[in-house]
Amino acid sequence: MTVLRLINPAFRAGLLIAGASALIVGPLFVGAGPAAIVTGMVVGILVVALALSGTEFGGRGTLPLSAQAIYDRGLALGLFVAALIFSAAGETEAVAVFAAVGAGALAVSSITRYSARPI
Repeated sequence: MTVLRLINPAFRAGLLIAGASALIVGPLFVGAGPAAIVTGMVVGILVVALALSGTEFGGRGTLPLSAQAIYDRGLALGLFVAALIFSAAGETEAVAVFAAVGAGALAVSSITRYSARPI
């Protein structure tokens, strides 16, 4: 195990659920516009589904670890693109929320150990 791969996929799921919660309620708290609120809720619900599908290593409704790694990086990229779009629209509050959660998703994907090992 390297120093950079510190967390296991189960803990990753918990961190993604925390990020999803921030996406769902964050735009409401910062006073963002209706587009940011709806986007945050839709993306937040999708992130919760992604996180819950990564809590087990096998069985129905789970994703392979390699797919989780790709989805996590795609999630971070999508959140940064959303922040860029909201920046072009002049929604600075939404930019702050989406960029912060995108940076968190990128950090989580970079420190997650995407391999199944017994605990």
